[in-house]
Amino acid sequence: MTIPRFLQFEGYETLDFKEFLSQGFIEVPLEGKADRKRVCSRCETALGAERGHYPVKLRGLAVLQFRLIVKLFRYKGHCPKCKKARTEKVDFISKESPHLTQDFADFIGNLCEIAPVSRVAEMFGLNELTTWRIDFRRLRRLLSNYPIPKVTAISVDEVYARKKSKFKDESRNRKFFTVISDLNTRKVIWVSESRDTEALSQFYTLIGEEACKEIKVVAQDQHEDYVKATKMHCPNATIVWDRFHIMQNFEEAVNDQRKQLHEEQAKGSELSRLTRGKFRFLYLKKANRRTEEEKQHIDDVMKANEHFLKLELIKERMITFFDETNAVAAKAVFEEIGDWIWQAGFSHLMKWYSNLEKGWDTLKNYFVYRVTSSLSEGINNVIKTLKRRAYGYKNMWYFRLKIMQVCGYLNSRYVSSCNQVDALKR
Repeated sequence: MTIPRFLQFEGYETLDFKEFLSQGFIEVPLEGKADRKRVCSRCETALGAERGHYPVKLRGLAVLQFRLIVKLFRYKGHCPKCKKARTEKVDFISKESPHLTQDFADFIGNLCEIAPVSRVAEMFGLNELTTWRIDFRRLRRLLSNYPIPKVTAISVDEVYARKKSKFKDESRNRKFFTVISDLNTRKVIWVSESRDTEALSQFYTLIGEEACKEIKVVAQDQHEDYVKATKMHCPNATIVWDRFHIMQNFEEAVNDQRKQLHEEQAKGSELSRLTRGKFRFLYLKKANRRTEEEKQHIDDVMKANEHFLKLELIKERMITFFDETNAVAAKAVFEEIGDWIWQAGFSHLMKWYSNLEKGWDTLKNYFVYRVTSSLSEGINNVIKTLKRRAYGYKNMWYFRLKIMQVCGYLNSRYVSSCNQVDALKR
């Protein structure tokens, strides 16, 4: 009887194959070839005297709709290097699970890149915890072969990872991940736990001093710990504050100012109804994007109270700030906005302006490089979807690896390809 090639295994002879079609599987018994080299499964040193053997049953990649069961004896022998009895290495046994063939484990891992572990386990009738372990071990194995790409422009942002504290009096920073992305390839290249200085420093330390010198631009928010880490490790890098975060902080200040005016200027009048929290987003919306009804609403408010008119003018002027073509023109607009804020006496906006004015030397870099961390904001949405798909993660190390798998290079499309690994190294 001719044995099909897909039922033949290196170093072993396929004796026969039995079909149990009514039970849905095919059984393949193997016998080790006499001339095969037996090496230690730990150090790959040639094994000495035999110390026994035991039966092994492996599940392989399915043949059509039938499960494949591979049966063999695995031998033990004395390892001169380990100086103890060790099991022989069998190349086609999975590194992730001793009960699966490597091709089947790789197939499961590939599916876990695009589907939740629970669904993959259900598809193949596997235990969910077993499937999770296969995926986790595979990710760690891929990480050991993962070269962090050389980059010249990166985006740094934090993402909220967990709610519960690991230990008492834990810093809130520890509940975040620091996500580093390449602005050129638009891929996540590293994820660190926490959002303190050490988190970003970990990435800079991993890529090395020479690679740090090649980084020219770092787009980030105004988080001080990130600034410290970048200045410490990347002497040639220019920090560019992200316009999204600056506008986000500005809108918070505008909303706080609206609430103050609502309490002080509109209390006890019809204006109070038009300026309440229900309409807060209307006051932050760009004028040319409002509907006719919304425009009429704002016009009624501005006619009734000049303070809301001034707030609207300041907001509209700030929206045009990042449209300026150079730092000199932007500085003039920025100072104009400051004058309007002080003339209006808006305390919340004064505080926002003073903090931003101190960092003008960094803020002006946007008008030179025109980069933002909007890429990271988009990736954060993917990460949130990933977390919802898994109904949350308990193991933070696994969560970090999954982010690098879905949003970066830690997957079968890149790490397992020699050409891609070489490209990443370059």
